[in-house]
Amino acid sequence: MTQEKTRYRSVFVSDLHLGAVGAKTEAAQAFLQSVTCDYLYLVGDVIDGWVGRKDRKWTSAHTEVIRILLEMGNAGCTVRYTPGNHDAFMRRMHGVRLGNIEIEHSFLHTTVDGKDLLVVHGDLFDRTCTKYQPVAFVGAWMYEYLGMANATLNKKQIERGARTVDFTSPMKRGIKKFIGKSTNYEADVIESAREDGFEGVVCGHVHRPQITPEADGFLYINTGDWVENCTAVVEHDNGTLELLNFGREVNEHEKRGAWEAIRSLVGTESRNDPE
Repeated sequence: MTQEKTRYRSVFVSDLHLGAVGAKTEAAQAFLQSVTCDYLYLVGDVIDGWVGRKDRKWTSAHTEVIRILLEMGNAGCTVRYTPGNHDAFMRRMHGVRLGNIEIEHSFLHTTVDGKDLLVVHGDLFDRTCTKYQPVAFVGAWMYEYLGMANATLNKKQIERGARTVDFTSPMKRGIKKFIGKSTNYEADVIESAREDGFEGVVCGHVHRPQITPEADGFLYINTGDWVENCTAVVEHDNGTLELLNFGREVNEHEKRGAWEAIRSLVGTESRNDPE
């Protein structure tokens, strides 16, 4: 039985990080297969060229997501791809059109109701990715190793008949939140888009999904990611913008469960249990 797809005018997704151990590839695949649209924006960090370059980390599931994206383009959807810091190698192809896939540093998207939106990944507004890029690169690998440790832990949990836990996502969210505040990321993105005459900006990078109108009506839109949050932004045929959330927040009970699982894995007691 063919799955009925949900129709949108535009779909914006970013930070799939295909090839990274923490990528929610199956969720991204299921979402993309469930929608149809006129415009699909890939807002950077689709392929993780920092930590996902080893063949053994690239799976058939990652290839399947790429196949789906190509199929959407071949089916008449205009696919627009603005690379980020993790897939910066794609920036060498800016101005190239591969079939129905356009690659540029940024795009202008005009909504049905006439709003001009800048679509850009946003890493160039983050000093940790420009001035201090080596630090960002090391941080990405540290998170990747934590993800591998989390995967090992969950394998043991499954063998014991216990529930799986996720202690890497809360840490990643905390780091991205710190980056956003310490580098004035959101303010810088908004200011730059305003100065260039846009009425809103759609970005990714910091993995903080939101649609936030400013006092003057300017729209700050962050698509989120498919590592911690599993979110996308869509534009309906009437011009309404909506944040779709397929993720879930980690509550205090889950945090304690993660702590106890870690402690059982290392076989030690600690006085630093979370309150």
